[in-house]
Amino acid sequence: MSAQRRQGVAAGILVIAVGLSVRFPITNTSALLGEIGTGYSLSPSALAVLSSIPVLLFALAAPLAPLLVGRIGLPRSIALLLAVLACATLLRPLGPAPLFVSTVLIGASIAILGILAPQIIRSALATRGGFWTGVYTASFGVSAATGAAFSVPLFHALGDDVGPALAAWGVPLLIALAFALAFGRRIATRGAGPRPAAAGERQPILRARGLWPVTGFFACQALLYFSMTAWLPTIAMDRGATPAAAGLLLAWMSVAGLPAALFAPMLASRAGWRTPMLVVTALLGAASLLGLAIAPLEAMTVVVAVLGVALSSAFGISVALIVLTAPSGASTAAFSAVVQGLGYGAAAAGPLLSGLLAGAGIGWPVIIGGLAAVGLLELGFGVASSRASLAVQRTGEPSASADRAGDREADAVRGEAAVDRELGARHE
Repeated sequence: MSAQRRQGVAAGILVIAVGLSVRFPITNTSALLGEIGTGYSLSPSALAVLSSIPVLLFALAAPLAPLLVGRIGLPRSIALLLAVLACATLLRPLGPAPLFVSTVLIGASIAILGILAPQIIRSALATRGGFWTGVYTASFGVSAATGAAFSVPLFHALGDDVGPALAAWGVPLLIALAFALAFGRRIATRGAGPRPAAAGERQPILRARGLWPVTGFFACQALLYFSMTAWLPTIAMDRGATPAAAGLLLAWMSVAGLPAALFAPMLASRAGWRTPMLVVTALLGAASLLGLAIAPLEAMTVVVAVLGVALSSAFGISVALIVLTAPSGASTAAFSAVVQGLGYGAAAAGPLLSGLLAGAGIGWPVIIGGLAAVGLLELGFGVASSRASLAVQRTGEPSASADRAGDREADAVRGEAAVDRELGARHE
């Protein structure tokens, strides 16, 4: 097997390992939120804060990603973050204070991993970037579904003790860490030395074309996703579902969205499909949220499935938009850090305000109606993001004639892959 092939295999394993690790530490908490409140004597307001901490840390920790990679390199950064994530998960049962501190560390680790994983794709898997972006976002859904589906059964299997039920999820994270230690060094490449900065890299990232609509779209989809991740089981139980059935609904939302998470980024990479997909995704999300508020309990399975398709599509497209709209390959990490940092900062308001409003006696149908309005806002940002990304592609590619021949996109991908390999070598 050639060195390039070995690097691709190692990078693919790392992408999947990271994707499978960055959602179940959140969804397992959501599925056991009531039990956590009882076990740790937490008020409804404290539970609302606990559910919003990961999203808030996604915003606060995002700027650290480029700094961490610049200091210790991409492979070591991945391994370090998975180690912190595993240790924080294992420490959650020690009491209320360790629970909150560990949740802070979990949120920060997941935030930076979410920014660095696309960089693995850009540096070692760029020739099939759309496919691997889809695999990465699909693995998110598998991770979320696993945490939601198995948390309650695991809780019962461990004697209805919430501490061990939370700590047990550190085991798969230790396995992911082992993969990172084994394969991480293989994604490092040797470059050809420094190169002059391109015009797109000299431009201040805050002035990059499309940054703000992409950030708005990312914020809206993240707000809806984390609001549902935190409160869908509670909403379902409020509608009459049992705790076990409510946890399975959260898992079903992720499972139903798996095909969309896989294929949406690939389709969104095609210029002609991008805007229609964004429109359909946003409208499906708003409609399914309204269905969640007014549909009978018997129809919840179908409603949640549609919601899962909409949310997974939106997330996959948001990752694709970052890649497609960033001014250059080298500036992708900085562009992604701004989009995800500000986007998650706004998204943190979703689960927090939803929980506070519910605690204040506001009915879930009213709260869900407000979330559906965010879905319509997502539509506007999505259309603007699509236009911006298409404009960047038209002005940022090297040759118009190559595009007519169907080769321009492949040339750009190969060029950006070489640039990123050089950057990865300098980080090492």
